[in-house]
Amino acid sequence: MARLTTLGALVLTLIGQAALADDLLLDQRAVLLDDSRLPREAALDRLQQVRFAFREKQAQEGDWPLWSRAYGIHGSWDGGLERDGEGLMLGLDRPLGGQWIGGVLAGVSRTRLDADAGHADSDSVHLGLYAATRIYNQLGFKLGALQGWHELEHGERARSWQLFGESSLALDFRDFTLEPFAGLAYVQLDAPSQRERGLRLPGADEESGYLTLGWRLAAPWYVQQRKWVGRASLALRQDLGSDQLASRAWSEEGDALRLQGREFERSTLRLDLSLDHELSERCYLGLTYAGHYAEDARDNALAARLSLKF
Repeated sequence: MARLTTLGALVLTLIGQAALADDLLLDQRAVLLDDSRLPREAALDRLQQVRFAFREKQAQEGDWPLWSRAYGIHGSWDGGLERDGEGLMLGLDRPLGGQWIGGVLAGVSRTRLDADAGHADSDSVHLGLYAATRIYNQLGFKLGALQGWHELEHGERARSWQLFGESSLALDFRDFTLEPFAGLAYVQLDAPSQRERGLRLPGADEESGYLTLGWRLAAPWYVQQRKWVGRASLALRQDLGSDQLASRAWSEEGDALRLQGREFERSTLRLDLSLDHELSERCYLGLTYAGHYAEDARDNALAARLSLKF
């Protein structure tokens, strides 16, 4: 009888460890949805730097304006969940006539998610289109679409796509521009079926929307006839989707378990600080810090940007 009791306790322990692991897989899906903002923000920032306040010099006929953005990011949540990642985005854009500009973006990224229950890694490829225009030099609109392919643990593959847009109103003063803005994004993740430690987590289509409201400030100055531009923005981002993913999983014996991921904050405060330097009329270098802050979460990213006209 004692042996049976011990064996039963061991089985329950193993099932509990498997449930914890699949909870981490649900957290990974939630983080993939949230990290969809990284290529999106790269496109929006690029449009800000070439079409809006104190922008780079416009490309001339025959020019090929290329840009790159490399970043590293670290995030942590109360309870022991941490995320590290890095990525590289490359883009090319051209004037489309009038006040319109459009471009293409491609990139790769890697994310590592760690918790007490284990770890979950993913490698992603991103491809997208973006465009922007200005009306009366004050009212601005940005829009874009992105597709993502994500390779998860054990060779599973997920796919995501998103649509996003932003509107802004430039309030121009002599030495600076103040710009209220509003952004909206819709993201869908097609997550695959996954197996971990004797449990099968079925595939699912997860989706979310994100609303961002904030203010942006930009100001230039010159050092030895070379232009520097400082930018700062403060915004509130609201997650319009579920704050906690849930799913039903099955053991190898056919028993069903109800799993829940962690509860993520739906409202975050976003701070962006950037500095751009005109190395020459055809070369710009920039550095950007982005922070997201919530009651139980902190997220910090640092990115370097280089743009060239060939």
